[in-house]
Amino acid sequence: MASAPPEAFLERLVELVRKEQAAEEEEASLLFTSAPVSLLEAKGLALGNLSGQTSIGLGGRLLIELERPSAYHVSPSFPPHDFRPGDLARLRQQGAAGAAGKKGAAKGAKDDKGKGKDDGGLDAVVYRTTATKITLAVDEPPDDFILPERIQIVKVANPTTFTRQIFFLQRALRKLAAAEPLSPLLSVLLGIKKPSIAQRASEDPLDLVDERLNDSQREAVDFALSSEELALIWGPPGTGKTQTLVEIIRQCVRAGQRVLVCGASNLAVDNILARLSVAHPRYPEPIPLTRVGHPARVLAGLTRHTLDAQSSVSDTSALLDDIKKDLEGLEGQLRNGSGKNRIRGSERKKMWEEVRELRKEYRKRQGGVVSEVVSKAKVVLATTHGAGGRSLDRFDFDVVIIDEAAQATEPACWIPILKGKKLILAGDHLQLPPTLKSSDRLTKSLSSSKSRSATSSTADGDSPAPASSLGKLLLFPDLEVTLFSRLLALHGPSIRRMLKVQYRFNEKICAFPSAELYDGELVPDPSVAARKLSDLEGVDEDEDLDEPVVFFDTAGQAMYERAAEDGSFGSESKSNENEADIVHRYVQTLITASVPPTSISIISPYNAQVLLLASLIHPQYPEIEIGSVDSNQGRENDVVIVSLVRSNEEGEVGFLRELRRLNVSMTRPRRHLVVVGDSDTVGQGSEFLRKWMAWLEDEALVKVP
Repeated sequence: MASAPPEAFLERLVELVRKEQAAEEEEASLLFTSAPVSLLEAKGLALGNLSGQTSIGLGGRLLIELERPSAYHVSPSFPPHDFRPGDLARLRQQGAAGAAGKKGAAKGAKDDKGKGKDDGGLDAVVYRTTATKITLAVDEPPDDFILPERIQIVKVANPTTFTRQIFFLQRALRKLAAAEPLSPLLSVLLGIKKPSIAQRASEDPLDLVDERLNDSQREAVDFALSSEELALIWGPPGTGKTQTLVEIIRQCVRAGQRVLVCGASNLAVDNILARLSVAHPRYPEPIPLTRVGHPARVLAGLTRHTLDAQSSVSDTSALLDDIKKDLEGLEGQLRNGSGKNRIRGSERKKMWEEVRELRKEYRKRQGGVVSEVVSKAKVVLATTHGAGGRSLDRFDFDVVIIDEAAQATEPACWIPILKGKKLILAGDHLQLPPTLKSSDRLTKSLSSSKSRSATSSTADGDSPAPASSLGKLLLFPDLEVTLFSRLLALHGPSIRRMLKVQYRFNEKICAFPSAELYDGELVPDPSVAARKLSDLEGVDEDEDLDEPVVFFDTAGQAMYERAAEDGSFGSESKSNENEADIVHRYVQTLITASVPPTSISIISPYNAQVLLLASLIHPQYPEIEIGSVDSNQGRENDVVIVSLVRSNEEGEVGFLRELRRLNVSMTRPRRHLVVVGDSDTVGQGSEFLRKWMAWLEDEALVKVP
């Protein structure tokens, strides 16, 4: 890989963001042009035969509330779907032909430049979802938009996240081009200077709020607080990363600093918010904090901390309510009038001008309320994407903390970075990286020592392979290398502290990942080291079930994988009916031994196998969680059953060779890990897989199903 100066590096990131956006849009376009709407509905990418009504929301947006009318549906509840707040959805009349100008298209169609869409629909952002209602938000709908009586919505690619990433990367480029010197933080991130060595001003022990922190957590807190520009906190599974970050945040607030806390996912942000919002006995004073983002994405019980909720109870919210009522009244007359009641001509034009002025006034006053709320907060929490919203435009922070930094692309991290003077990244680069649409290297192996040293070093005394020389940065072919990994390779392990005690899984489950991925430094806390399945209340004692790790080997039994039918939806995925049967039988064994269904999770690397397992097991045990490996990152349960799927004579394992996917799989359970697979196939996948199979054999953990 070539190295280049910082300007070229940032320009490459912009290029890669555009490449990722193009890949996502191409995938969506291919899907929608080749798949019938009925199939999109079956896959949760479309919902049809809906009815709706409009209202005015935050910022004067037009809100469209959709539900399933009894005239077309037996149940008012939506079937399983993939519409989430923040997604982009295209609203059109049910049965629309799909091309602009054809009969049935919704009025208000826009062109390719954002003033309309060529399929006769109106693009809107999913604002809120419940079991029976979906609310869409439209910033500035066309004046002649009329809500159809029968509505269909289709999920489409959302360019907003890419637009924000490019905007902030270009802002960083402008800072580079400016005459003023770069901030110390940006100089470190761009390899222009080395990080300052962390030195505490006092030799006295840190006065911790949470005195339960173990030694490695205390060291990480001390290191993060004393570092001047940059600190990395390496948190392997179950090591109390959130607890450590909460302590760092409290210490920053104690020191009078303002903190921006971000995460790669809403769940990561809300996990921190949930702990931070509870007063500690040694820190009884509530911390003024605000959660930025869609309220519907925030965990139940935490919505009172959202920017929306805090803005609604401000002193000027009553005036906003009055403007909102006027807007709703005017728009109701203009959009819903018909026949003799329809307003026409110059009066209609005048009323639309009044609507636009009211909307402008509403946004101005609502912006003032938002700024007032944010300015009072000592801690602001948002996703990396959410940190780029208008509500934080005018605000800077002393410290920016990014959780799950090893699961976020580097361009996403640059959004909050440009708002802070100091950066703390937390994550585990040996778990799954961000999911990419544009990478053609998703099945590459990272299991060799050469690959590992290119992105990290697992021992504090080791020197990583250099990512560049000073002032030169490597130009990567895609966005798979995260900021966390790049900085670790660029500046070495001196910028990182590892959390070494895990509180999740027992000693046997911990043994292999600790030895192979964490240099033997990851150890179980004594409270979990000997835990077993029969410790659960009511569960029968059974020598086999109390074995922490079991591998059911299907080698030599012709239990081969099967690909979906060529040309069908999801044909690239694979399934294995025999493995599904083995999993089903073992689930019944667990249930017979009184293991609660809610204590069991089933995961697989392949979505086709997830669907097969769900169809087989959910009719009998609907409480059992079944999902993909990727969707279970960050989750845990007492029992985790993994179906590896791959079984073929060629020894092809696909992306099973990705050691980070296997690491996630084997570190989800607390008490009992069960893996079903073909050792002959799996063992050919990579050096890491061969070592794993050898360890299973040595420990006598391999069984015949």
